[in-house]
Amino acid sequence: MNALPMMGLPNQLIKIFPTQIASFFIDGDVIEDKQTFLTEFAEKLKFPDYFGMNWDAFSDCLTDLSWIDSANDFLIVYKNSQKFRTHQPEDWQIANGILLEAMDYWNEQGKKMVIVLL
Repeated sequence: MNALPMMGLPNQLIKIFPTQIASFFIDGDVIEDKQTFLTEFAEKLKFPDYFGMNWDAFSDCLTDLSWIDSANDFLIVYKNSQKFRTHQPEDWQIANGILLEAMDYWNEQGKKMVIVLL
């Protein structure tokens, strides 16, 4: 994942995203488990109705995002991510792997996906 220091974060984001970005705010305060993690991401990233609420479907949607303006790069800010990481470490490992794979996928497509964990 791209790690950015909190001081100067806006300036760093301008350097990373010189073009228009689609940004999403994930509220970790509402995430208790896998189900609420998937629900929060699905709601905030506006996953299609056919989203299957499982890890494979999560991966598929993160590497599709066709319902979002295709000219955009992607920024996901995940507040209080440590809550899920510490309470559900096995599910966090799976989720983190999927997030990293999605970032790699978009990079290969010539786009940026940056995920900031707060």
